[in-house]
Amino acid sequence: MTMNYQHGHILVAASEFRPGDVDRLNQVLADAALGRPLRDPGASSAAVDQGGLVRIPVSGADPLAIRDTVQAHVQQGGGEWPTLILDCNFTAGTTDKGTFFAAGLKSGHGVAAWLPAPADEMPPSPSWSPSGDHPVIALLDSGVHTHDWLPATGGSPFVIDAARELHWPSPVPDDQPGEQPYPPGTHWGHGTFIAGLICQAAPGAQILSMRVMDSAGQVADSAVASALNWLAHHAHDVPVDIVLMAFGRRREHPHDHGLNQVRKAISRVAAVPGVKIVASAGNDGSTEPVYPAAFAADDDLSPSVVSVGSRISDKEWAPYSNRGPWVLEARNGTNTISTHPQTFGRAGQDQVAPPPITDIHDMFPDPNGYAWWTGTSFAAAIYAGQLAAARPGGKGLP
Repeated sequence: MTMNYQHGHILVAASEFRPGDVDRLNQVLADAALGRPLRDPGASSAAVDQGGLVRIPVSGADPLAIRDTVQAHVQQGGGEWPTLILDCNFTAGTTDKGTFFAAGLKSGHGVAAWLPAPADEMPPSPSWSPSGDHPVIALLDSGVHTHDWLPATGGSPFVIDAARELHWPSPVPDDQPGEQPYPPGTHWGHGTFIAGLICQAAPGAQILSMRVMDSAGQVADSAVASALNWLAHHAHDVPVDIVLMAFGRRREHPHDHGLNQVRKAISRVAAVPGVKIVASAGNDGSTEPVYPAAFAADDDLSPSVVSVGSRISDKEWAPYSNRGPWVLEARNGTNTISTHPQTFGRAGQDQVAPPPITDIHDMFPDPNGYAWWTGTSFAAAIYAGQLAAARPGGKGLP
C-alpha cells in the first residue's frame, strides 16, 4: 500500500517561497539525517501552477518524511519556514482551541491528513463470533459508526456503545448526518478508524465505545475523568482489559487542576486488577511530556499505563512522533489504512490546481469508506489491538 501522493516533488505556496529557502530547508533535513533531497525549482513560471503552488523537485527522500521533519523543526522553536504540502488529494484544516486533542497528525494542530482509500487496499474483514469470552478494549474517542467492514457494528456485541446501551452519561452528543452542527469535523471518524485498526490486529476483541471527543478532535478533561471514573465504578459488571486513549496535551502548570483530575481517575482504573491503560504519545516531534501518555513515567501509575509512539523502523522514530524516556512502546503509525465514515467531494481528482481542499464543507458522509491516516493515535491503536490479541479468553461484555 502506498499513500496517493506524488513522490517526485513537494509543494509550497508561492507567496511563502523566498530565495535561498531550498538551501535552508536542505540544511534542516541534513541535520535530521535525510540528506539534501530538495532541488531548486528554478525561476521559470512553469514551476508555479495556477493555484499558486511552487513544485520543488525531490530526489532521495520521501516527501512525507521531508514535510514532517520540517514541521517538527518548527514546533521545536526553529523559526518561521514555508509550509510544505504533499501533492495529494486534499488537506483538511483543524483548529487548536485548547484541551486535549486527538493525536491525528500534529495533535489537532494544522493539518489532519487523512486520505480516502480504495476498498481494495483494505484486507478482508475478519470473521468474528459473538460467542465466547473476548478481550475488551474501552475506546475513549469520538464514537464508532456503523460500517460494513466491521463485524456487524450497530447493536451487535462487537461494539458496545456505553452511552446508548449501558447508560453512561456521555458529555459528547453523537453527531449524525442531518443533525446540527453539520458537516461534522475532521475527526468525526477518528473512533471508527481506530476500531478498524483494532479489528485488524485483534479480530476476536470487543470494543466498549465511550464518546469523549467531539468531531473537531477536542477532548475535555472532565469528559475523560467521567469515563474513567465510570469504568472504575462499574469494573465488576462492565469488565474491561484495556483502556485506549488516543489524544493528549501538555501540562499547563504544576497545579493543572484538570490534568490532576484525570490522573486521579486513571489511578482508580489502574487499581482494577489486570487492566492496562494505553495512550498515544502525540505528534509534536518533541520530547516534552504529553498527558495522559506521560503518566507512564509516574511511579504510582507506571505498571498500568503504557505510552506509545510511532516508529518507521526498529531504530528510527517517525519524524512527527513524540519521544523520550516517558514513551515506552512504539508501533508504525504512518500511512495506516482503516475504516472511515467520511470522504471528500473532490477526492480522487488532481488537487494541485486549484489549491488543495481546506474547506470542511467539502466533506460528506461515506458510511462504508476507507482512509489512510498518520499519527501516534494509530500506533497506539495497533499496540492495544496486539495486547488484546495476546489475551485470549478475555473478560467479555454481556
